Amino acid sequence: MSDLEKYQAKSTTPVDEYKCTLSDELVKLAEKELRETEEIRNHGIKAMRDWILDNPRIIKCRMDSVFLLRFLRFRKYSIPMAQEALERYLIFREGVYGHDWFSNLDFNRPYLTELLDKCVIIPLPNKDKLGRQVLMFRLAGVDPSVNDIGNTFLTLSTLFFESLLDIEENQIRGINYMGDVTGLQLGHVNIFPLETCYKFGKNIEKTCAARHKGFNVVNMPSTVQYIANFALKHMPDKLRERVKFCSTMEEVDCIEKKNLPKEYGGEISLEDMIKPWKEQLAAKKDFFLNYNNMKVNHKLYPQPVLKCVVDTLKISLNAADLFEQASNCNDEDLSGLQGSFRKLEID
Repeated sequence: MSDLEKYQAKSTTPVDEYKCTLSDELVKLAEKELRETEEIRNHGIKAMRDWILDNPRIIKCRMDSVFLLRFLRFRKYSIPMAQEALERYLIFREGVYGHDWFSNLDFNRPYLTELLDKCVIIPLPNKDKLGRQVLMFRLAGVDPSVNDIGNTFLTLSTLFFESLLDIEENQIRGINYMGDVTGLQLGHVNIFPLETCYKFGKNIEKTCAARHKGFNVVNMPSTVQYIANFALKHMPDKLRERVKFCSTMEEVDCIEKKNLPKEYGGEISLEDMIKPWKEQLAAKKDFFLNYNNMKVNHKLYPQPVLKCVVDTLKISLNAADLFEQASNCNDEDLSGLQGSFRKLEID
């Protein structure tokens, strides 16, 4: 039995032999910023596959090259860190705070197509000035009165992220974010409980294998500025330094104005921008539903890990005393967040 056939028994996708299609520029950029060479890349892919095969906690997982490279590049080819990130990703998908949207990537989910039509999330077709993908959010288009709208919004976000991170250029260059929060109201803030937002954010830091290169927030209403202050307080320093608040779209300097949607002074309308994405997501419906076949063995993890308790993120999943350490972790500290949050609101 060949190695590829051996790996296939545990893979939810065809196990391929990687063939490099990167441009010369991307090859050089990957080596400079991620320490990637052909030898390191091939070794990394094999090491990840061997580890998945030998890991009793992982039942099924994508083992195609591009998926594994997502985590290797995210951790700059530190194989133990890439393995930890991948396993955390699998746990979070099935955990209390991820199951409802990660494990239900159904393009036909109620109200999801309506969110698409409103262009609440849209990858811009043209790149920023450094050649990076720009992902735009238009949150005022989300109706907070719609039942289960929070999970539906996160499902749509996940569909876009999974699609974008399967593009090698995005793995290497990273993603730039732009949020038009014009018209954002307290009703939008209440879509997600504070505890959920905090735990989601902390877990995503460890599991979303993307290079987050910039966050441009446009027209933040003063009535919800304290929400942004709270988020900034709990961000890693590296990400906090990449956040820029702009009063108008004119102040966004990372992308040429002509590359913005027509509604913001560019050349292509939002409707024309979202159309190919609607077609692509519809065509990949079965591919994303197949994500449900990625599984971990819940019996081999402590309950606090499965519940995505924030303090468990500090413990290596390979720690010999994982169960003992995790037993001392709880979310009691989150009770203090409410007071901290209210103080920000009053200030």
